[in-house]
Amino acid sequence: MIQFLARATFCALMAIAGMANAAVKDEDAVRETVGLYLHGTSFNDQAEISQAFYTNSRLYLDGQGDGVREMSGPEYAKLFPTERKAQFNGRVGRLISVDVTGTVATAKAEILMPKQGVRYVDVFLLKKVAGNWKIVSKSAYREDAPKHARKVLMVVSNAHQYPGTKVNTGNNFPELAYTYDVFRKAGYAVDFVSPDGGAVPLEMINTSDDMIKRHLYDRDFMWALAHTLPVSAVNAEEYAGILFAGGGAAIVGVPEHKALQDLALRIYEQQGGVLAAICQGTEGLTNLKLQDGSFLIQGKTLTSFPDAFLNKESPIFKAYPFSVEGSIKRRGGKFVHGENGKGHVEVDGRLITGMNWESSVGVAEAMIKLLGQ
Repeated sequence: MIQFLARATFCALMAIAGMANAAVKDEDAVRETVGLYLHGTSFNDQAEISQAFYTNSRLYLDGQGDGVREMSGPEYAKLFPTERKAQFNGRVGRLISVDVTGTVATAKAEILMPKQGVRYVDVFLLKKVAGNWKIVSKSAYREDAPKHARKVLMVVSNAHQYPGTKVNTGNNFPELAYTYDVFRKAGYAVDFVSPDGGAVPLEMINTSDDMIKRHLYDRDFMWALAHTLPVSAVNAEEYAGILFAGGGAAIVGVPEHKALQDLALRIYEQQGGVLAAICQGTEGLTNLKLQDGSFLIQGKTLTSFPDAFLNKESPIFKAYPFSVEGSIKRRGGKFVHGENGKGHVEVDGRLITGMNWESSVGVAEAMIKLLGQ
């Protein structure tokens, strides 16, 4: 009887694992289908657009006045001229979220048209047909937007615990929520990247804070944190700035990640982008080397959470003692800080650092100001 129960439990677990793997594959397939639509509509590729849609799909678009303009997927594809195939037409698209339920799914995407100062939010209904995911319906919402299509990349960590311990860690949720809010209000698209991609751990979630609570229950925001991009999927040329978020996890797996270092340097040094960090996220800057071999932070003024404010009796500090302040000084940077519990931001050229999570808004605003210049 015990052996039977063990076999039954094993079979049940294997079935659950199989369903989980199938769900992941379906979500990836939905993302690929929406990706065909996004790429095809940006580069006038009728074949890609048609491939994304089911033959008898229906689109419900804005018509004259408050009316609705209805058409099929193939009809919609013909709106993009074949003589301009492969030519970028100014539409900048990105996937916002995906939700799969069995053989049906919904997806949401953002389309920016900076020359026209327009932002569309496309909402899709998809169906798995003969093993392939197809868009069966689409509608969109239009609103005015800034005349730019800039994107900012936020770096987060996959680390759940400090190395060699069972002490939990995570990414600072207030920093993510507050900076994201500032960027979005200024019309910037925000992507999250982590060393491994996928879901990341979070800490410092205080639902008594209205901003934190709003983002905790924001499905699109949380979907992005559950589906962070792996470094290999990121094209540096798409981003005007990169920000290393803090939290204890920021010191684990990020500072020594060579591909992340290369990504940050391409944005900062080769593209003239803005580089920023908050609190422990500043540790992610300490190993960055310029083309001449010098450390990027050498001779620059930076801030982070200072040693003087660390609780050296806390389980976290005892599990993994660290000093971002010490790292900055070892690399030849000038370390400064402000009052504990208050925001403090340092700007040195295109390098911006914040002392603590209270500096999040100031860091994001400083980035936007520099990008505006």
